[in-house]
Amino acid sequence: MNNMVVLQIRNLNVYYNTLISWVKVLSDVNLDVEKGEIVGVVGESGSGKSTLGHAISRILPPNARIQGDIIVDGVNLAKLKDSELQKYRGTWVFMIFQNPLNSLNPVKKVGSQLLEAVKIRYQREGKKAEEESLMRDVIEVLKDLRLPDPYSIIDRYPHQLSGGQVQRIVISMALLLKPKLLIADEPTSALDVTIQAQVVNLFKQLNKEINTSILFITHDISLAYVVSDRIVVMYAGRIMEDGKVEEVLKSPMHPYTQGLVASIPSGDKNQKLTAIPGNPPSFFALPTGCKFSNRCSKVFDICRKKEPSIIEKNGRKIRCWLYE
Repeated sequence: MNNMVVLQIRNLNVYYNTLISWVKVLSDVNLDVEKGEIVGVVGESGSGKSTLGHAISRILPPNARIQGDIIVDGVNLAKLKDSELQKYRGTWVFMIFQNPLNSLNPVKKVGSQLLEAVKIRYQREGKKAEEESLMRDVIEVLKDLRLPDPYSIIDRYPHQLSGGQVQRIVISMALLLKPKLLIADEPTSALDVTIQAQVVNLFKQLNKEINTSILFITHDISLAYVVSDRIVVMYAGRIMEDGKVEEVLKSPMHPYTQGLVASIPSGDKNQKLTAIPGNPPSFFALPTGCKFSNRCSKVFDICRKKEPSIIEKNGRKIRCWLYE
C-alpha cells in the first residue's frame, strides 16, 4: 500500500437483509484517500453516502453484510472481528454523526468523556501521564476551539449544551484522539449558517494541525466545494464521478453531476432554479443498465441495457457511456 494512501477501498459491496430479500445498497465502490486529503462525498438523499461512512467505521446494523476490502493504513478493517475493531476505532477511524449527540454518552459529563478520549490515545501510543496533565490537554483543546468558559463546559452534560457547542465537543474529541481518518457525516446540517461556517473552519484546522484525512459527507455540493480537495459523486450506491473539486464542479462530466451543479442557486433572483427530473430509485427496483438512465437527458439505448464501468478520463474517474 502506498504510504501516502490512508484509506483504500476495493470492490466494496454492502447488502442489507430485509423481510423481502437481500438488497445491495453499495455496489463496486473503489476509493483512495491520501494522507491529509479532504474528500467530499456528495449526492442526493439515499445515494449511499452515509452507508459508505458506516461501512468504513464498521458500524453497520446487524442485518448488513460486507464484501470487499476497507484498508486503513495497511489494516483491512473489513476482515476484522468486532472484538478486534476496538483497537482501531477512535485513533484510526473516528466518525462524527449528523446528530453530534450520537457520539456522546448522555449520562456522563463532557469532561470525563474527553478525558477518556485522551487516555485512550496515550494508552495506544504506550505513553503515561497524570490525570491532571491530561485534563490540561482537554482544556487547551477547548480553548483552541473557542468554547466559552471551558471549565464550566467540562462540568456539563451533553444535553445542557447548544448544537454548535456539542459539535465542537465532538471535534475536540477528534483533536484529542488524532485519528488517521475522520469521517464527518452531514456534520453541519443541523446548525445555523454562522455556526456552520465556524465548524467548517474547525475541520480545516483539524486537517492542517494534525494532517488528518477527512471524508466529508454532505448533500450540499456548494459546502463540499468550500471544504474539499476532491469530490466523489454518488448515486444509487455507486460512484459516478471522482476528481479534483475545481474540475468536477466547474466542468462536470457525468450528467448526474451536471444536474447537481446546475441546481445550485446562483444568487440571481430572476434566474429559475433547475432540478433533476424524477426521484432517486428505490434499491428494491433499480433500473436495468445505468442506474441514472431513467432521469438522464443524454440517455442512449445501451444505457438502458448495460451498466457502464468506472473508467479514467482526463485524470478523472467516471461511470458513463458518454465516455466509453
